[in-house]
Amino acid sequence: MDKELLQAISIAGLFHDIGKFAERAGAVELPDKDMVAQEYRYAHAYHTELALKSLFPAGQLEREFAGSSEVNILNMASRHHKPRNIYELIISQADRIASGHERSAGDELSDYDTGGRERKRQTPLISILSRVKLFGEQVKPEDWRYKINHASVSGSAGDFTLFFPVPKDQYTYNQVEEDYVQHWQHFRQALQPDSGGWLDLFAQFPVILCLCRDFQWCLPASTRKEELPDVSLFDHQKVTAALAACLYCYHARCGNLNETDIMDHSVPKFLLYCGDISGIQKFIYKISSKGAYRTLKGKSFYIQILAEILANEFVDRFSLTQTNILYASGGKFYLLLPNLPDTIQTLEDMQQDVNLELLKQYNGALYLRTGYETLSADDLTRKSGTTLYRIWDRLTRGLVYQDRQRYNKAATDDYDLLFAVRPQANLNACEVCRQTMKDKRETICAACKEMAKLGSQLGAANWIVLGSNGADLPEQGKPVMKVYGKQLWLFEKMPEKINGENLLFMGINSADYHKTALSVQHRTPVNCVPFTIGSSHRFNTEFKDIAQRSAGNFKRLGILRMDVDNLGRIFSEGLENYQHDLIQNTTRFHSLGRITTMSWQLGQFFGAVLPAILNANPDWCERVTVVYSGGDDLFLLGAWDALPDVALEIRRLFSRFSCHNAAFTLSGGMVISGGTFPVYKSAEMAGEAEAKAKSHTTELLETREKRQKNAFTFFDQPMHWKQFSALADMQIKLMALVSRKEHYPLLQRLRAIALSWQESARKLKQSKGKMPLEEIRNRLQAEKWRWRMVYTLSRYSDAKSEEIKNDIESIKEFITGNVAGTEKTGIELLGVLTRWSELKLR
Repeated sequence: MDKELLQAISIAGLFHDIGKFAERAGAVELPDKDMVAQEYRYAHAYHTELALKSLFPAGQLEREFAGSSEVNILNMASRHHKPRNIYELIISQADRIASGHERSAGDELSDYDTGGRERKRQTPLISILSRVKLFGEQVKPEDWRYKINHASVSGSAGDFTLFFPVPKDQYTYNQVEEDYVQHWQHFRQALQPDSGGWLDLFAQFPVILCLCRDFQWCLPASTRKEELPDVSLFDHQKVTAALAACLYCYHARCGNLNETDIMDHSVPKFLLYCGDISGIQKFIYKISSKGAYRTLKGKSFYIQILAEILANEFVDRFSLTQTNILYASGGKFYLLLPNLPDTIQTLEDMQQDVNLELLKQYNGALYLRTGYETLSADDLTRKSGTTLYRIWDRLTRGLVYQDRQRYNKAATDDYDLLFAVRPQANLNACEVCRQTMKDKRETICAACKEMAKLGSQLGAANWIVLGSNGADLPEQGKPVMKVYGKQLWLFEKMPEKINGENLLFMGINSADYHKTALSVQHRTPVNCVPFTIGSSHRFNTEFKDIAQRSAGNFKRLGILRMDVDNLGRIFSEGLENYQHDLIQNTTRFHSLGRITTMSWQLGQFFGAVLPAILNANPDWCERVTVVYSGGDDLFLLGAWDALPDVALEIRRLFSRFSCHNAAFTLSGGMVISGGTFPVYKSAEMAGEAEAKAKSHTTELLETREKRQKNAFTFFDQPMHWKQFSALADMQIKLMALVSRKEHYPLLQRLRAIALSWQESARKLKQSKGKMPLEEIRNRLQAEKWRWRMVYTLSRYSDAKSEEIKNDIESIKEFITGNVAGTEKTGIELLGVLTRWSELKLR
C-alpha cells in the first residue's frame, strides 16, 4: 500500500466538492456546458478544479502518484463524477456512498424564498437540531438556519452567539448571497495570508482540515430543491474522504484494486470503532480540598487531551489522516477504519497497551473500553436490510458489556500486576486523592503532583505542544507529562524557532492558528491546530477564595452539575424519528454525517460556548469557573449566589442553541458547601441533586401531560425549569422588598408560613396509604398555613403604601397560585424562596 497515495486520496476526498463553495460565491465563471458534460458531467466538478488551482500551488495539486501523471489530487477531486481510472473511481464511489447515506428529499418547510439558478447561492444550512424528534412527541417542526460566518468555532473568542441558528425570517436569501461572497474571500485569505506563502497540502494537512471545518461547517452540502440542506459541506466532504481512504486501504491490502471489486457494495469493507474512557467523573472529582483547584484543572484537561491523542494515534497506526476521526470529545472518539484481516487484532493490542499504561499510572481509575461494528456500503445506504441505527445500538451495547470484563486479558497475561499481595507496612495515603503510596515520606502521590503541575501551568498557557517520546525541545525544558507515547509541553508564547521533528502545536482557543503555522521558522512545515478547552483554564483561585467572593456575609461555595437529558434516545430514536413532511420511513436520516454533526455541535456548546458565556459576563467571570465541560455535561464551581443565575442562563441559551426543540432539555442540581469541604463529596452531593432532577415529574395544566426530567434541584427541591425561572423572578421581587430594614420581618413571617405548610405536608404524607395522593394535595391547600398566610399578610399590609400592598398581593398570588402553568403551587416552593432570600441577606 502506498501511504503517500493514501494521503492524497484523503485530501482529494476532502476537496471533491469545494467547487460548490466557489460557484455559490461567484468566484468561478460559468463553463461551456458541452465541455462540462463530456469531461466532468456536472459544473461543480469543473469548478472544483478551478477552485483548487486558486487555493494551492500547481506543484502540490499535480504531484504524480502510482507512476502516472494523470493520478494526482486535482484530477481525483474534480473527476469524481466521470472517473477515468481506479483512483478517481474510489473518490466517486465514496461520494456516492456518502451522498446516498446522507441526502434526502426536501419538504415544504425546508423550501426557501428563492429558486432558479440563484438558489444555490441563496440557500443556507438547516440545523439538524431543529428536526430531531423523540417518539411520542407532538411537535411542529420549525427550520432554523445557520448564518454563513467564521464563528470562531475553534475557540471561545468573539461573539459566541454567531454559532447559534436563527429562525428563517431572520436570515434573508439576499443576505445569504452577500455572505457567501465574503466568506469565500476570507477562506482564501486564511489559506493564503497577506504575508505570503502557502500552506502545504501534504505536510500541513491537519491545519488545512481545521480551516475547512471552520469555514464550511455552516454551508449546506446540497442546495438542490429536491434535497434537504441539513448536512454541511464539511461533514459530507470529510465523510467522503474517510470512506475513500478506507476503500483504498481495503482493496490495496486485499490485492483487488479493480473496478468490479471496488463497486461491490455488499462486502463489509469498513469498521466503525468507538473508544470511550470510562471512570471520568470519579477520576476528576476524587480529591480533597488541599490544592484541589489546580488538580481539578489538570485532570479535566488530561481527559480532553487523552481522547485527542488516542484518536490520532489509532488512525495513525493505519496511516490514515484525521478525516477518519468522525468525532472526538468528552472522553469518547469514533473512527471509521478499513476492515482488514488484522484491523481488529491491531485495535485490541492498542487498547491493551493503553489500559496497562492507565492501570500503572492511575491504579485502574480510568479504563478505555472499546467497541466495533463492521459495515458495508449497502449497510450505509440502507440496501442490506439493516440501518445505521441498529448498528450504532449494537456498538453502544458492546461498550457496556466491556465494562464488565475489565483487564480480562491482563489478568491472564500478568496475574501479579492485578492481584499480587504487597507488603502494607510502608504504605501511606495521598492527601489529595487518598490513593495508597509506597513511600511514607511522601504526602502527595506522583499522579496528583503531575495533575497539579499541569493545572498550574495551564493557567498561563496559550500553546500545547505534542511530540513523540524522544522528541527534544532543549530551549523549552522538560515536558510536563507523557501520554501514550507522546510528550506534552505547555507554552505561553510560541517559540520563534523550533528544534525537533513531527511536533504538533495546539493553540488553546485559538482562531489564528493557521497564521502561526506560516510564521514559525523551521526547516520543515509546522502544524498548528486549535484546541478548544472545555474549562476556565485561566481561572486560578482556590475554593475557599471563590467562596469569599459571594455577595453578602454568607460566604459559601456553590457546586453545579448539569447534563443533556435523554442523550442516548436523541442519537437513536431522535434521528430515526426525524421530522419530515414527505418521508414516512425516517430511518434514512440516521446517518454518519448527522450523528457526527450533532455530536460536534453539542461538544462545541459545552466545550467552547459555555466558557465564553461566563467570560462575557463581568459579574461571573471572576466568581464562577468551569471545571469540566465536554460532550454533553458540565461541572461548575462558583460563589453560591451566582450559580442559580448561571444555571438559568445556560438553560436559556441551550434552548436557543437547539432551536427551542422540546427534544433537547437539560437537568441539573446545585448544592452549597464550605470552601474547605472535600471536592469529591461536594461533587457526589451535586450528582445526587442532578439525579433527583432527572427523576422529577412535572404535570402541565394546559395539556395534563406529565413530563419527566427537564428540571433543576435547588435547596434539595427538584422543580421544572419553568418553575425555577418563576421562583427566581419572585425572589428578585421579594429581595427588593425585604432588603429594606423595615420590611425584613416580612421574610420571617413568610418563613413561618412555609414551615407551617411543611409540617402539614409531613403529617398528611404519613397517611399516604390511607388516602389518594390527589386528596392529600387538596387537603394541604386548606390546612392552617392558608389562614395564617391570609391573616399575617393582611395585617402586615395594613397602613402600608399602595406600592407595598401591591407587592404583598403579588406574593400572596404566587403562594396560592399554580407556578408557571404547572400543578405545583407557590406554597410548595415558599421554603426555597425564603431560605434563598435569607442567605443572601445574612
